[in-house]
Amino acid sequence: MKKNLLVVGAGFAGATVARELADSGRFKIHIIDKRDHIAGNAFDPVDDQLKLRIHRYGPHIFHTNDQRIFDYLSRFTQWLPYIHQVQALVEGTGYVPLPINRSTLNKVYNQSLTDEAEVKAFLETLRCHHTHPANAREMAENIYGVELTELFFARYTLKMWGMSLSDLASEVLARLPVRYDDNVNYFDDKIQAMPAHGYLGLFETMLDHPDISITLACQFDKAMEKDYEHVFNSMPIDAYFNEQFGALPYRSIQFVHEQIKQHHQPVPTINFTDQSIFTRQTDWRLYPGCDLGANQAFLTKEIPCSYEENNFERYYPVKTVDGAPQRLYRRYCEEARKLAHMTFIGRCGQYIYYDMHQVVANSLKIAKEYLAVKR
Repeated sequence: MKKNLLVVGAGFAGATVARELADSGRFKIHIIDKRDHIAGNAFDPVDDQLKLRIHRYGPHIFHTNDQRIFDYLSRFTQWLPYIHQVQALVEGTGYVPLPINRSTLNKVYNQSLTDEAEVKAFLETLRCHHTHPANAREMAENIYGVELTELFFARYTLKMWGMSLSDLASEVLARLPVRYDDNVNYFDDKIQAMPAHGYLGLFETMLDHPDISITLACQFDKAMEKDYEHVFNSMPIDAYFNEQFGALPYRSIQFVHEQIKQHHQPVPTINFTDQSIFTRQTDWRLYPGCDLGANQAFLTKEIPCSYEENNFERYYPVKTVDGAPQRLYRRYCEEARKLAHMTFIGRCGQYIYYDMHQVVANSLKIAKEYLAVKR
């Protein structure tokens, strides 16, 4: 008989684990999710009235250098090519590319830099010289100087994370490449695409398996554990342990929607560099596969907040200079290791900021390790 497994959460972590284990032919997998839909934060249903596909929890752009992960997900979707670009709206200047590139510098400083050598020489006149950068601010100032760091990173960070750039670990900025030319691409990954029928279509195909069953709008209860050989749990690890060592910090996002007849922005998502409460704005018509005949713009602005202010919706684990959140997480890990029947997965279960391809890779690894042990 096939043994019963429980997967808590129908996002990328849970769906990948479930599908990999189901494909082994050795288990019956039941997925539950507290929300009323699958696909987790990548949920992007079509609004038939607006004729738009809208990512309910903010824009999700698939990008990776891992051909293996792209091939794996290609089993469940076709793809639309898309190279992600972001521009920042700067008061008095207008839209400029982000990450900062030569065009950004020319527009902000009214320069005429023509090649990499000139860009590097100009940045040398701006940058600071922190010998051992201790935080994200010092790391940014070492490249861009005080003014650009404040304009493009410090204000955004204060809104996004609710803390000073000086309080964030330097790795937070490591995701942004440094440009010395006019390259306007946000990511350098060789593979960038959007699923042809949305992430929802991808998930529907991934979870379409005779050994996978799903119950939505279902809260996890520890009493469920006795009915399953093993539980793969993507819920917040501190919540599982009733926050006995204290609550892990998270940031969340509130979304403000606006339907408007006339609107233009140069790229699908723009960043705000001002001191307003908003960080980003998305025009959904501009993403491939999202405009299904819309006759007007549907804009989504994002307001970062603490998760307590947003119905305990946890989006982003926090990484500070002092490492306190990660030390707290490790205490919960020690408790989790005592549970032979439980594996925590995903962003909230493992308290780490995964991109989509990373959570798929990690979840495949977890499933394969489980299968190896259960031979």
